[in-house]
Amino acid sequence: MLTDPHHIALEQVLATHLQPLLDELRLTDLTTFADHVINGREAGMAEIVAAAAELHFAPGFIHYDRDSSLSLDWLERPSVSLGVSIAAARFEARVRLIIRDDHAAIELQHLSKNAPNAGGRAANRAIMERELRHNSFAPRQESERPAPL
Repeated sequence: MLTDPHHIALEQVLATHLQPLLDELRLTDLTTFADHVINGREAGMAEIVAAAAELHFAPGFIHYDRDSSLSLDWLERPSVSLGVSIAAARFEARVRLIIRDDHAAIELQHLSKNAPNAGGRAANRAIMERELRHNSFAPRQESERPAPL
């Protein structure tokens, strides 16, 4: 897990915007995820992630990376971990979604910029926020709406 304050701030941005996706994925029973992981049904897992993502994000913005794992430890609740990629115009991110029956979490694993940026860390966060809002179907605030013609 990354402990740099900048990475933690970026994870918080991602967690806020990916909350609808995580909520959708939590509607899927963990036994379904477990069956897909154990039996190597990557195409089925990709369909579950795509179906959940298409309700909240632009097509192709979020996709399953064919990377999943199942945790069935004796002292913890069962969880499934899914690797997904976010492909925006100005950045790409690799994120791990951890889903349990009582909550979900994310871990930012990799972030790369697709466009040069001289603005520093604050600008990176702003770019991520803007790209996530732009590719989301969430209602926009008044200040974000285009002016009428």
